[in-house]
Formats: sequence, C-alpha cells, structure tokens
Amino acid sequence: MMLNKIPANTSLQSVLTYLVTSTKWGARNRALFAVRQQLRIKDIAQLTVSSVVNLDASIRRFVLAPDCTRFELSEATQAEVRRYLIARFDIGGDTLEPLLALDLDVSLFPTQKRCQFSPNTLAQHFSHLAKLIHQRFNATGRSRSAQNRSVSSTIPETVIGLTLSKLLTSLGVSQEYSP
Repeated sequence: MMLNKIPANTSLQSVLTYLVTSTKWGARNRALFAVRQQLRIKDIAQLTVSSVVNLDASIRRFVLAPDCTRFELSEATQAEVRRYLIARFDIGGDTLEPLLALDLDVSLFPTQKRCQFSPNTLAQHFSHLAKLIHQRFNATGRSRSAQNRSVSSTIPETVIGLTLSKLLTSLGVSQEYSP
C-alpha cells in the first residue's frame, strides 16, 4: 500500500500543522492525510461517519473495507478523525455525543461540490497536496534535475579534460583534449 510521501527530515506533525493552516479545507485535508497513512484511497473515498464512529460516540479502532479488509487505526489517526469531526460538525467540547443525534450515514470527507470524493478525484487531491507539501518543506525549492545540473557544473573543466584524455589514451586513441 502506498502511503503519503513526506519530504526527508520532515515530521508528520509539521506536515499536519501546515495542512490545517494552508487551505480553506485545512481540517479535512489534515484528517485525510492522517487517514491516508493507514487506508487505501478507494477505501477512504467510501468512508462514512458511521463507519468510524461507534454507538457510544467513540472513534473505532479499525475500519472494514467493502472487500472485508480490516485496517487498524492508530491512536494518532483516531485523534485526527475526532478533531476533524468536531470541526466539521461544529461540536462544542471534546465529546462526540451530539453527533449521535445526527444522520451518520453521510460521507466522512465531502468535497466542495459533491457529497463525497470519487477514488480518482481523491487520488488527484492527494497528488495536489503532495506538491504543496514538497514546495513548502523542500529547502531549496529546486527540482532534482536543476540540482544535478548545478552539481555537474561545479566540476572544473580541467578535471573533465584530464579524465577524457586518460580515457582516450586507455582506448588507444592519441588525440589531445583541449578545453
């Protein structure tokens, strides 16, 4: 299962903090990113509130996918889902009990235009989030090819010339290289 791509030397907590402050849908994006650490995209797209909330208003420790695959939710993921539900349904306090009075058969992660993500749209959304995260947390902001060009341009031409001369000599070609 492919997980979120987190830049090197970046903690998950700093990424989650960035997500909650970066967009209008920050609470949803933060919860989506946390849930993606443990579930497949197709299963996240089909989640409903009732699939993650128990009848005693607690967050479930596992989620069953439609193909009967069982996914364990870590305590950190459960806390993120709890935080998201409190923000989404504008519940005062830390308890989810007021949620039990509502219809729980609604999508856990709605979009701006529809009641839920399709798996393809959700994959595109994760791709967009990954780009935002990498732009924010990469120190130089340069692409990998630009970094490779800058490294190769720091090699002096005389070293390149000497190396090519040795190569040509070892091949039996008697040409001199002049930079």
